[in-house]
Amino acid sequence: MAGTSAPASEEEVARALAAASAAGEAVVLRGGGTRRGLGAPARTDRIVDLRGLSGVIEHHVSDLTVEAWAGTTVGALNRELLPHRQLLALDPPLPDRATLGGVIAAGDPGVRVVPGSRPRDLLLGLSAVLAGGTRIRSGGRVVKNVTGYELTKLFTGSLGTLGAITRVTLRLRARPEASRTVVASLPVADSVDQSADRVLAAAAAAPGPAAVAVVPPGTGLRGLPEDGGFRLAIRFEGLREEAAMSPACVAEAAGGATEVLEGPAEETFWAGVRDFPAVAPERQGTLGVAVHGPPQALLRTAWRLAAFGPPFAFPDQRRAIASIPGTDFEAALGALREEPDVSAVVETAPDGWKRDNDVLHPPPSAQVRALSRRIKDALDPTGILAPGRMPF
Repeated sequence: MAGTSAPASEEEVARALAAASAAGEAVVLRGGGTRRGLGAPARTDRIVDLRGLSGVIEHHVSDLTVEAWAGTTVGALNRELLPHRQLLALDPPLPDRATLGGVIAAGDPGVRVVPGSRPRDLLLGLSAVLAGGTRIRSGGRVVKNVTGYELTKLFTGSLGTLGAITRVTLRLRARPEASRTVVASLPVADSVDQSADRVLAAAAAAPGPAAVAVVPPGTGLRGLPEDGGFRLAIRFEGLREEAAMSPACVAEAAGGATEVLEGPAEETFWAGVRDFPAVAPERQGTLGVAVHGPPQALLRTAWRLAAFGPPFAFPDQRRAIASIPGTDFEAALGALREEPDVSAVVETAPDGWKRDNDVLHPPPSAQVRALSRRIKDALDPTGILAPGRMPF
């Protein structure tokens, strides 16, 4: 059974990693654990829990930036920013458990489509501890890089394989005055191509949406539809006039009835959409599969995957998430192969499934593997951080 360290400072993180390196222990870094299933299974001799590094270090209200410890949860940070009418425009699954460092390490984009709202866009700088205990700093309010790598980009989506993120500097935005969501039913008689065309036409008819999602029925999540066909949800937020967009343009393009959500009903709806990638793995025997590709091909694939389990599609992000029974995965791969421009990642799976099956479809090229290996060797030369999690 793996031992656990729970450091409460950067110095303690450095000592824990240095000791693990000297002992040859394989280390898995942990935040809130909301996305711990990402990647392939990693060998684990020791878990280093980083939630003890928590709290705001410095908030520059006029600059719309904040520096915080990486163990701070997204929910806690946004509550602290509330009196200043500012927010961190990240909406990862389970934000009251998801830590800032964990969200950056997972590279989770959430559901927003507002320009500049991805983790890599909002991350201005970070501090981290490398495998041998060396402490590094990259970026910040004054941008400065080390070792020749743009580390803020490399650490985003690295899944804890390059170093332990200890503090982050993030770009904030003004909290919108108002928010409103238009939900349109999509005709069930449409073909796959017709449905994709309707979604893209409706999204194009909605100027400056904050989020766009195609939502399936029957997910069992609170606030989401349980029957009928797919819904297209488009969120508007900003000034009161911007949030008060008429749903008529969306309804006409979508071809179905619409309803408007505001207040608690709207928040509950989007919380269900947001949390699906973390909640779906709890369903026995299912795989959480992320699909990426051009909007038209992505939507067609999502409709085909609906034969196996509920898919959510985010066309403006070129991303979809589906929950598929493990026993149906080979058949689901057939749906993926119908679109050559689409790729898929098995994000979460039942215990043992990933040891016997590929996670990436198609697998990364030899060039990508070689480059990733060089970066790993430069930052973790002894290979103690989550060995086996990445395919290189």
